[in-house]
Amino acid sequence: MQINPVRVRAGLYAVMLSFTLALSACGGGGSSSNESASPAPTPAVAQGGKLVGSVARDGVAGTWGYTAPDGNRYAIMGTAKGVLVLDLRDPAQPRVVDEVDGPTDTRHPGIYWREMRVYGSHAYIVSEHSNVRGGIMILDLSGLPNAVRYVKSVTPHDGELAAHTVDIDTARGLLYLQRETDLAAPTGATPTESAPTAKVSAGASDMRRTLSAAAKPSHPVGDVGHGSVEIWDIKTDPENPRYLNTFNQGRSIHDMTAVGDYCYVAEGNESSFSIWDVKDPQAPKMVVRWQVGAGHFAHNIWPSGDGRIVVTTEELPNGLPARVWRLNGNAQPTPLSSFQLGDATPHNVIMEGDLAYLSHYTAGAAVFDLKDPAAPKQLLQVDTNPNSGPGLIGCWGVYKFPGQPWMICSDINEGFKLIQIGSP
Repeated sequence: MQINPVRVRAGLYAVMLSFTLALSACGGGGSSSNESASPAPTPAVAQGGKLVGSVARDGVAGTWGYTAPDGNRYAIMGTAKGVLVLDLRDPAQPRVVDEVDGPTDTRHPGIYWREMRVYGSHAYIVSEHSNVRGGIMILDLSGLPNAVRYVKSVTPHDGELAAHTVDIDTARGLLYLQRETDLAAPTGATPTESAPTAKVSAGASDMRRTLSAAAKPSHPVGDVGHGSVEIWDIKTDPENPRYLNTFNQGRSIHDMTAVGDYCYVAEGNESSFSIWDVKDPQAPKMVVRWQVGAGHFAHNIWPSGDGRIVVTTEELPNGLPARVWRLNGNAQPTPLSSFQLGDATPHNVIMEGDLAYLSHYTAGAAVFDLKDPAAPKQLLQVDTNPNSGPGLIGCWGVYKFPGQPWMICSDINEGFKLIQIGSP
């Protein structure tokens, strides 16, 4: 069986770029801000791109983009304070529209894990933190460029607020949520707006997963044998997600990429990746699962535009390269190649057509051409921070505006950066 999803529009530019973003904490939840952008520093660009604008922040994590119906572009990024929303209409001077408060009870000083995705005119943000506004934060972006509206935060179905990653199949309006727990909440439970101290009452069979906040691990990715993925309907009512199902119970889950009828899962501490047929969200079926090196942390996975290959990253041990695999239906994928920038550690990868965009920690951000997946070709690197080596610091996330010569990137300590692709 050949898997044939299409996640993003394919028509791209011959030369691509990479970047990272810089930020420093300030702003207020719910109100607009006219904070000025900092001057864009000059990065080390390998080829094919130019750093255009930046905004300074610290404690930065994930980033994503939003293109409004009128074609204007906006950036969304996790910061120490919460969620930063930037107006990119003037690329050289990104404007802070708002910095919406989010949960902040980090157990790793200086690091505030947050990941986000966009569906229609709404952004959905998750974090590892569980105090104020913990759970799935929903932001209404329809008021841009003037304002952002915090809608509410929804408690995941298993009752635990912390979540490490989220992904959305925008074609079908399905949200996929990483969980540390094995089981769904008791039958009949309904999602509500989260409270700072929300907890779940578990039965005896799930008591091992019910820990006090103080006893919970600082990085809520399930250990071996524990974890799952929740599916939520956001198409019916984007401001009131409806829980549908939980699948892949009993596996450590770190990240998912949802494309139409398929969900690609990075299984963290299990040292494995899997692909699921989710054509019927109520009855997901595993297509294939494959192992990587023992002790390797399966971090993230993304398919090419034609669905023939996937690129994976393994964050631990530090310094492992990204890998390219040819998919063979329900047979084991074929390893084709691997790539990285020096000895730096690839973090997250996204794809548009045959092009792979990577956040690459100390090496900044990069773009690789995988038209020949057995021979990856580096197109661009933007080194966004002064660090070097395989350590887990530097460029956290990247986002490429589909079909447009613009890319954004978030750097943990340096902040937000906007890059124009194909510029001299």
